[in-house]
Amino acid sequence: MKHEPPQRRHALQQTLLHSTPRSSACREETRSRLAMSIRPLLLCLLLVLGLSAAPAHAGADDALKLPDIGDAAGQIITPAEEQQIGREYMRNVRQALKLRDDPLIEDYLQNLAERLVSQVDGYEQPIHLFLVDDPSINAFAGPGGYIGIHTGLITASEKEGELVSVLAHELAHVVQRHLLRSVEQGQNMELTTLAALVAAIVIGSQSPQAGQAVLSGTLAGSVQQQLNYSRQHEQEADRIGIAMMSRAGYDPHDMVSFFEKLQSSNRYAGLYAVEMLQTHPLTLSRIADARNRADQSPTAPHHDELDFQLIKVRTLSFDRDPASFLKSLDELDITPAAAQYGKALAAARRGEYARARSLLDSLIAADSHRLIYPYTAGEIELAAQRPAEARQILQAALALYPQNTLLSGLLAKALLAEGQPAEASSLLTQQLRLHPDRHLYALHARAAKAAGQLAGAYQSLAELAYSDGNTLQAIDYLQQAITALEDDEYRRLAMQARLEAWKDEVKSANMASDKTAP
Repeated sequence: MKHEPPQRRHALQQTLLHSTPRSSACREETRSRLAMSIRPLLLCLLLVLGLSAAPAHAGADDALKLPDIGDAAGQIITPAEEQQIGREYMRNVRQALKLRDDPLIEDYLQNLAERLVSQVDGYEQPIHLFLVDDPSINAFAGPGGYIGIHTGLITASEKEGELVSVLAHELAHVVQRHLLRSVEQGQNMELTTLAALVAAIVIGSQSPQAGQAVLSGTLAGSVQQQLNYSRQHEQEADRIGIAMMSRAGYDPHDMVSFFEKLQSSNRYAGLYAVEMLQTHPLTLSRIADARNRADQSPTAPHHDELDFQLIKVRTLSFDRDPASFLKSLDELDITPAAAQYGKALAAARRGEYARARSLLDSLIAADSHRLIYPYTAGEIELAAQRPAEARQILQAALALYPQNTLLSGLLAKALLAEGQPAEASSLLTQQLRLHPDRHLYALHARAAKAAGQLAGAYQSLAELAYSDGNTLQAIDYLQQAITALEDDEYRRLAMQARLEAWKDEVKSANMASDKTAP
């Protein structure tokens, strides 16, 4: 077993995690330049490491194997440290890319991912799905189990299996820890090269020019060496991805059909992959390999496509005027129920709430256990400024789905709109004990502040900041929460322990910085 010297391990951790905070004014000044300058850096990192979504190659049936627990990736960075890096990565992603906060779609994607990853024996690390508001057909995997799905991937998929084929490929990169295993490929991939590539993202969020300088000084000499290994990882991800699909009950032939669609459109890899690196050519041999592997898989059972169609219709409605959205609905091969759902969304967008309500009521009456219907009905009542009606719909749905996070979050919004912040705060506190979630933390901070519960508000802001990779800001908020806390010694001790853990995390990063400083 080969062990990494401690200084090399610290070098990677520190380059990823430690950056000097800048004033809010400076951050705002760079934000306008960020959109143009950070996106190439981000995509370049993902593509160089072979992590952009381009399912390519099917292989053996016994591919669902995790790396040896003692492999080099585990020696360089532990799973806990990788999660810390993932939070920092997401902090930069949120600054660099336009994300779409839609809890319903995110929950749908999360459920798909968990269904797939459950097919891999022994994998216990968390997976985090997020939605990128981008019409291009793409997806990518980052450190810490974070996977981005473009809205264009959802709308371009004709069936759930096509979307799942891309997601399975990305999950394979995650469970195989390809990002970290790229470090240990002999002398061809130096740790400093990987660290500098990731640092280009981190530094670029503070200074786009500096990030570009780091990238240009690193990239030229390492691209060809790294591409060889990224192709190996692509092949491994394809083998594992198609096996995950089969074991999860999906038809691997859906991967083949999506390949053929991508080949004809030539848009899947994205602008930067085509023009810069072309790391993921979709060749006839790859399609043939996938077809051969799919032909050897068991016949998949009939799959209910309605949930996918509803999510696709919802995604298609983003940022479109009702007329063009309805026209696009007519061009889709979807069920009448999905088409009716789309018409309800269009009616609500036009302010025709009575018609939207009627369309959804009939859908709920015909299929009362389809969670997306009452959730959307609650959204429409809130948009119509009828929070009491939204509350009634959501409470009835919660009788069917007790403790459901999506419904509870929307119910809390209805309670807030009704002027019941204390009730909303209590509901969210219960949910957060069961399902810590950044959407719920943000909502609870609002509710607790409105209810005069300052300690709870600051505590949720702290957890939200930490989940977003802003550990220093989280420490500041948690200190304010402790100061605002009244007579609750048990809760104070719990907060203090959390605070000390975060401080130790920052201290470790600073110590690593001192050790690796020239």
